[in-house]
Amino acid sequence: MRVLAVTPSYPRFQGDYHGRFIHDHCKALHESGAQVTVLAPRSRSTRPFPTPFEVDRFPSMPSKRLELLPERTMKGAPVPHLAQIPPYMASAYIRLADQTTDIVQAHWAIPLGFIAALTPRKAPLVVTCHGSDCTLAYSNPWLRPFVRKTFSRATRVVAVSDYIRRIAVILGARDVEVIYLGVDLERFHPPADKRELRERMGLPVDRPIVGTLGRLVRDKRIGDFIEVARLIADEIDAIFLIGGTGPEEARLKALAKGRDEIVFLGETHDPAGFHGLCDVSVLASVREGLSISLQEAMATGCVPVASDGVGCRELVKDGENGFLFQPGDVYSLAQKTLLALEDPSLGMQARETIQEGFDIKENVLRYIRLYEGLLR
Repeated sequence: MRVLAVTPSYPRFQGDYHGRFIHDHCKALHESGAQVTVLAPRSRSTRPFPTPFEVDRFPSMPSKRLELLPERTMKGAPVPHLAQIPPYMASAYIRLADQTTDIVQAHWAIPLGFIAALTPRKAPLVVTCHGSDCTLAYSNPWLRPFVRKTFSRATRVVAVSDYIRRIAVILGARDVEVIYLGVDLERFHPPADKRELRERMGLPVDRPIVGTLGRLVRDKRIGDFIEVARLIADEIDAIFLIGGTGPEEARLKALAKGRDEIVFLGETHDPAGFHGLCDVSVLASVREGLSISLQEAMATGCVPVASDGVGCRELVKDGENGFLFQPGDVYSLAQKTLLALEDPSLGMQARETIQEGFDIKENVLRYIRLYEGLLR
């Protein structure tokens, strides 16, 4: 079975965190017997790295060094980057129309799901909604016609969480199936020696560590995480670890100035190692489909503290395998972080949750069965 995975987000170089979960998904598909080809945009920082399947990078500008749009997500991209959308879309259309495959798997309903829906093809089109493609269209009426067009031309729509499924239905999708992406449990597991891991990173071995990992953008609300460090400083002597980079980095470092307990690790290419350092993992985001980073942290044995009202409720049961707080409520986040630090045993409950329903190998088999059913 030949599967063409079309995605706007894919690792640009070895160890890149950008779109890494798409790479993991395609790798699991390949290991399950599918003949996978990835179609993703080229960008100025793209450097080839070995993969067990073909990765086709389509150009969007005459010179690679000019390709700025794929360097980050389109959400919140500056105007000079967004100006490259027309050639980007045209190039994707031409490359897609030239492909021969059994299944087209488009990740995100927009932008490339929309292009895949427009191309002439015989192969069934499966569109996976990851979150921002639906939440942005829900809150921005001008995007809705593009998403609706994608859904109308898709053979099947899949959502990464029930939360996203409900939004997709509101936007016009029919018969939406929920398939969690999941994580690699062989890669993400509790570390054999957390003390040694911390010593290697120059972190204290005798203080609890609260971590958050992701792009430093406003929707992630890392500022709330920094505020929690201040609020509970008199209660517990903890380290607050921030992994990732992004446009908010300078502002966040200014907020954390003078607070030695807040540590910025910068760009993080080893998420398993990052989560292995932590006792508690915080997701303060107000816009998530179903956070892969949170799933990875739970698989590593961290106690999760996540914002309620988004997809996190499908992962975290408050007080049973972690804690939920109201998005934007810093005092609730601080209280739940303290509770998580007081009960590290919930980390094993969190890992069991991932083992039971979020194993990438098991969930990829659901995609294989879906493809086979469509081909029949």
